[in-house]
Amino acid sequence: MLRTTALTRHRLAGVLNYEDARAAARRALPKSIFQYVDGGSEDELTLGWNRQAFTDLSFAPRGAVWVPDPKLATTVLGVPVSMPILTAPCGGMRLIHPDGDLGIARAAHLAETVHVSTSASGFSLEQIAEVPGPKFFQAYRFSNQEAMKSLVRRADAAGYAGLVATIDTSVGGNRERDFRNGFSYNMRINLRNVVKMTPRVIGHPGWVYRFTRDGMPFQLPNTADITPDGRPMELSALTRTGAESHSPDWDDIAWMRAHWDGPLVVKGVLTVADARRARALGADGIIVSNHGGRQLDGAPATLRALPRIVDAVGDHVEIVLDSGIRRGADVVKALALGARAVLVGRYPAFGLAVGGTAGVSHVLERMRIELIRTLQLLGCDDIHTLDASWVTDRSTRPLSETEPELVTR
Repeated sequence: MLRTTALTRHRLAGVLNYEDARAAARRALPKSIFQYVDGGSEDELTLGWNRQAFTDLSFAPRGAVWVPDPKLATTVLGVPVSMPILTAPCGGMRLIHPDGDLGIARAAHLAETVHVSTSASGFSLEQIAEVPGPKFFQAYRFSNQEAMKSLVRRADAAGYAGLVATIDTSVGGNRERDFRNGFSYNMRINLRNVVKMTPRVIGHPGWVYRFTRDGMPFQLPNTADITPDGRPMELSALTRTGAESHSPDWDDIAWMRAHWDGPLVVKGVLTVADARRARALGADGIIVSNHGGRQLDGAPATLRALPRIVDAVGDHVEIVLDSGIRRGADVVKALALGARAVLVGRYPAFGLAVGGTAGVSHVLERMRIELIRTLQLLGCDDIHTLDASWVTDRSTRPLSETEPELVTR
């Protein structure tokens, strides 16, 4: 059981859903840090499409059915989880709250699910691995293949249960909100810049106190052994453009498959062609993802891309979806269209801002409650029975009876 202060409990009592958490995080964080989490790239088309895809989908409930205890438990790549919701890899979480990635991993463990730890974490992958519970490691390539290999070997030695190769970050997305707020590749955290930032953060003394007490972390500890000078990269290095790629390529993924004995997942898949290539290279899972609308603006909503990918490779690999998940009802819709589970990123980050580890636990349990209630109202007693007959498009026809091009465009 987590110990929380009376103030934290008061704040969390008002967080009933995603929008409540978002509003509370906006109050708790300086504008630049809040918008780093909240924003997307360029015109934020994909960011909006992710949500629109879920709102365009309605349910086809079975009436006159009482479901006292719908079954949520499943496995993801052989790992038992209490519900089909995993916590996503998100860089910069230690800027949100000193608990950072450790807090998200602890909350995932308390929820009996899996945390996917990012290479761009504010703690080393070994520190995160010490948190109880199964975890997957998301590997970036950073500047070269040797850097990636070092991360993969360390993750293996630390006991991670699965490896995730993210393929959609060849360069950082053009996140214009960040640049307007001074969160750019040449940003450095030092006394001079802290003084310059003071007018932007003075209205958030709680955040300033926590950030300063935590040592003003703005580095990526996992990169200390892969830079020429042995100094960790700054978080904002991930927004740089140039010749170096932060994503593994297909040759890198082939190397991972040859040297990683556990489950291998390819994240950032939006097309059937990439799904088939991942399967051909021996991937055990695919994450249908557009990086939460933070990379290529104009990429399709993941829920729109999901059915085609399920039809193409769903019998051979496990498919997880992220981007746009806000409620338990969204989880049900993703599962109905063929996802095994979902990843959530922004919602736990907002919970972290409001209440640290306890805040992440709170929002995960809110999603669990919503998931249970949605299944009860649907008349569905087990998530494993969900299929396309449980949802309809805006014309109210079951998706299983709709022309594929209308469902998946």
